[in-house]
Amino acid sequence: MALLIVLLVSIWPLYIAAQATGSLDLQGKALKIDGKSGAVSRKRFYLFKGGLKDNQDLIARLRKAEIKSRDCFYTQMKASPQFICWLQAENCESPFCRTVAAPDIPRVPEFQSAYNAGLTKFRGLTTVADDWILTNMPEMLTRGFFDERRALTASLLGSVKPVQSVMTDSTSVKAIFIDIPVTPPAGKRTETFLYSNVQPLEFGNKSYVWACEVEIGTEKKAVASLPVPDPSKPVKNCEFIVRDLPVCKTESCKAK
Repeated sequence: MALLIVLLVSIWPLYIAAQATGSLDLQGKALKIDGKSGAVSRKRFYLFKGGLKDNQDLIARLRKAEIKSRDCFYTQMKASPQFICWLQAENCESPFCRTVAAPDIPRVPEFQSAYNAGLTKFRGLTTVADDWILTNMPEMLTRGFFDERRALTASLLGSVKPVQSVMTDSTSVKAIFIDIPVTPPAGKRTETFLYSNVQPLEFGNKSYVWACEVEIGTEKKAVASLPVPDPSKPVKNCEFIVRDLPVCKTESCKAK
């Protein structure tokens, strides 16, 4: 019994250390980009151990990456201007991003064609044809861009393994990281992490990548807001990668 107590006393601090976790609320709401207010909703962010110096190889890859814009991808896929504008209205990367409303069907040729195919397949059942619109569309228009960006993300990450990845939601517009293993170095109560979207986010005719340090501890939740990505106004412990994107739309989209 005495031996067991000795073992428990010696192991217990190690057990507590192994269980030490923290959390992070990354807020993407009310962010102003190019003078316009917006929200970074339904976008994925990654959390990495270490700060900017520890992840300099990753950041170098982010800086060198060649990016094909969403509009250029869908233009190359021969998507209609109406379809591209429908995606652009909610800054969507695929039609799964938002609901296809009844008025959208006659306005967007791809939706109308898929709807008509559903009517034929399901013998005129309009509600079923409506529900199967995305299923009846060409796969390159529903998941082609997602697959291309997923391959880009894999190449950018290389051998680097994120601690976690989380998508911002569409209501609170937060990426909430929980149960983050935290091992503060000697003399500190927090550990340095890096958050980044890795995959460029498009707003207007530019793409944006954040790579910013954040301190995370076990005593209270860490909170961070995405800084305004303006390379002319440096933010401490934060890197911005802002690129001009080619304009590939075949016609102008009407304002929302």
